Amino acid sequence: MGYLGILLLSIFVVLVAVRLGGLALELTGMEPEAARFQALSAFTGTGFTTSEAERVVRNRSRRRIITVLILVGAAGLVTVVGTMAATFVDATGYSGFFIRLGIIVVVVVIFYRVIMVSRAGSWVANWFRRPLMKLVLRDAPAIEEVFSASKEWGIYLVMIGDESKHGGSSVGALADAADLEILAIERAEGFIDRPDAGEKVLKGDRLLVYAAGKALKGLTA
Repeated sequence: MGYLGILLLSIFVVLVAVRLGGLALELTGMEPEAARFQALSAFTGTGFTTSEAERVVRNRSRRRIITVLILVGAAGLVTVVGTMAATFVDATGYSGFFIRLGIIVVVVVIFYRVIMVSRAGSWVANWFRRPLMKLVLRDAPAIEEVFSASKEWGIYLVMIGDESKHGGSSVGALADAADLEILAIERAEGFIDRPDAGEKVLKGDRLLVYAAGKALKGLTA
């Protein structure tokens, strides 16, 4: 039964790695569901859809995350397969085989629900949000286009760096000064959707804005 314990521990570590990888991709601006799917795809080596692959390879931070997931996934899957084989080698008869198989299936379902989709899993993952955000966004572009609405206007992710003079400005004042609409604020403590005009923009925040591209350069200075 020792191998069974190692197998279950390996599966637990694998799911935690996928969950944190998804959170890291989410911090680069990907939608949560797409981020988790891409993390799982990279970890298992099952590939990507064309459009999602383009979104990953265009972004240096995402490429780095995917690379880590692929490398860790290769080692993790080898460990899981090896310990799974060892788990069933010494099983006694069909009853022993199916008992162990049943234990594995039940525990994997529980692990998946707790780590990947439950509130408890999200709460624990948020402990890693601040260090992950600092690590993931250290090389992120100051301005990244998310969606192009026209030749001039679009939706962008804008980093308010330490050198920006706009740290401490209110959402309303910043929107009026730069002629843009701030759709959301992302910071280490969480995501602020449709922030009030009086909400302060802090250094280190990333803003999701609707604006003309030429109006954004002043935000990062």
